[in-house]
Amino acid sequence: MKNNLSTAAALLLGSVCTPAFAQNTVDVGVINNKDVTVVQKLLYPKAGGQEYGAHLAVMPFDAYTITPAAAITVAHHFREDMGVEAVIMGGYGMKSSTYKELEAPPYGVAPDAYGFLGSAMVDFQWSPIYAKMNVAGRRIFHHDVFFTAGTGMTMEQAIQPDSTTTTSPTFGASVGLRVFTGKNYAFRIQLRDDLLIQKRTKTADTQGTFLKQNVSLVIGMSKLGGK
Repeated sequence: MKNNLSTAAALLLGSVCTPAFAQNTVDVGVINNKDVTVVQKLLYPKAGGQEYGAHLAVMPFDAYTITPAAAITVAHHFREDMGVEAVIMGGYGMKSSTYKELEAPPYGVAPDAYGFLGSAMVDFQWSPIYAKMNVAGRRIFHHDVFFTAGTGMTMEQAIQPDSTTTTSPTFGASVGLRVFTGKNYAFRIQLRDDLLIQKRTKTADTQGTFLKQNVSLVIGMSKLGGK
């Protein structure tokens, strides 16, 4: 009798209990691409915060000068993808090998070239891409891609002996990559192109307004601050 009751209880229990995974299964069908959005929180948010940076730069593409430089940046990020940044850069334009060759015999010609001394810019910054990358299967780095456009002033000095200086209205644009390294620090690399509206009064045959490009490669570190 006791065995019969145990068997009956087991059958009854089996009939009313179903596997838990079967109850939790939900078929949502096919998800369209337009319905997929980022749902996780950003590990390194920028919205509402500041960013302070120190950078080294070089302008290697000018025909007559080569310029080492340094810069400091201060940015405020209104949103994750939008902000404004102030850039102060200083450097010294030196004679390139081409310039030295032209001023030496047998040419004996000193081109009317100007070397970079410093600039102050205010840029609008747009950061449309935030992503993660796997490096050699060992570490995940968070990074973003940003673009800037802005205006300011640039001071330059003539390479010729009287060292005439000129201050030029400047319009700049750049593309950069910010790689977050932990503790709210980021490694930044940026390719910047500044267009100068420059007036020169060096010699009679070169007087007038010139359009000059200063293309620089900028590498540095920045720190994200709180709101």
